[in-house]
Amino acid sequence: MAIKYPQKYSTSNGRIIRKTRKSQLSHWQFYSLIILVILSILSLFSISSFFLKKAIYEKTQVENSSQVADSQPVDNSVNNSEKLPENNNPKTINQTADVTGNPEIKVVQVPPPVTVTANNLAQVYNVTNPPQLNKSKQLDVIINKLITYAKKHKLPTEKLSITLIDLQNHTISGHRQGQPRYPASVVKMFWMVALNAQIKAGIIPFNGEVNADLNKMMLKSDNNAGSRILDRITGTKSSSKKLSNTELQAWKKRREKINTFFEQANYKNINISQKTFPITDLDITSPVGPDLQIRGDRKNPQRNKITTYQTARLMYEIVSSQAVAPEYGESMLGLLTRDIRPEVWQKIPPNPIDFNPIESFFGQSLSPDKVGFFASKAGWTSFSRQEVAFVVTKDRKTRYILSIFGDHPAYAKSKKIFPDMSRLVFNQMTTLHQN
Repeated sequence: MAIKYPQKYSTSNGRIIRKTRKSQLSHWQFYSLIILVILSILSLFSISSFFLKKAIYEKTQVENSSQVADSQPVDNSVNNSEKLPENNNPKTINQTADVTGNPEIKVVQVPPPVTVTANNLAQVYNVTNPPQLNKSKQLDVIINKLITYAKKHKLPTEKLSITLIDLQNHTISGHRQGQPRYPASVVKMFWMVALNAQIKAGIIPFNGEVNADLNKMMLKSDNNAGSRILDRITGTKSSSKKLSNTELQAWKKRREKINTFFEQANYKNINISQKTFPITDLDITSPVGPDLQIRGDRKNPQRNKITTYQTARLMYEIVSSQAVAPEYGESMLGLLTRDIRPEVWQKIPPNPIDFNPIESFFGQSLSPDKVGFFASKAGWTSFSRQEVAFVVTKDRKTRYILSIFGDHPAYAKSKKIFPDMSRLVFNQMTTLHQN
């Protein structure tokens, strides 16, 4: 049945014409609709009030419980949000670089609380003076044996640098150990120290993401993780966009503060500001954008440069718990620890763009029955091979640091040169400390 709407009237030729419109409600329908709308609004208001009161009540309960918790004694010995990364088998060392404690016991590292100040932004590596080490004729003999070995295998000795430190006698010897050379992934050990210094200073918060990248960079030599860590340290980012001269200078200044961090601590003429490539997460196979621009002349580009002495020095400062702070040194040494048992390292999945850190390097030729502790960082490219290692015998009579850079494709191609040199040094050093 159709609803009858109120009638409107008009005139035409004096006659009244009745028109029926179907666009209005009757009075009782209109008022009924208004009442229904009002009741709906009141219902919604009542429901909202109920949930609001419930939320206020729950908030009050949480605040009360927090006050109760705050009134209890707090154990500040462990702050889970600031834990440094744990290693599977970290070793504790004292100030004289002597490995102590049970190697199976995990060490949980906790950075001390720090108040961030403007001065934190201009950081300098905390170990400003190199170690006091004496020259040694006994170590000179070992170095000469290594050079003779290289010549015998027709490897260019002018492209070879070696540093050997005897931690028992605090002596040193080397070959071209002051010559800056390309470090490949060995540079990541320096980035690790700089990162930990900024974590300690409160500049970079230590969280799960940083922890994951640090472990990937050091345990897997992952370039993607290394890229992100260098970005964090320097406040820069890689991109394919070429920067203007003004933009580039500001970007370069931030990136090169990683060099200044070590240079002001007597790491002279060091360059560790270049990333290692490829970086697959960014789909970058070689330097582009500002990463390419800061290299300067393409025919003679500025690249990362470190000496074997600087690499051996930094390893010395890590193993002696001087780097950054003792608790950080222990954690960093844990990230450098390698398992040289063949049944372990032979099962390590090869890094698709890098290498196995034991195979074709120092650890491959060392016997797990004689070595009690081995920590290292290796690097490899198609034109070079590098490694630095800290070695301790099981009887603890022999402790030394060996750093070798072979800056020539012949060293890169040889899978025997580093294992053979490592075995030679180990045999000579253990003989030296037999009595």
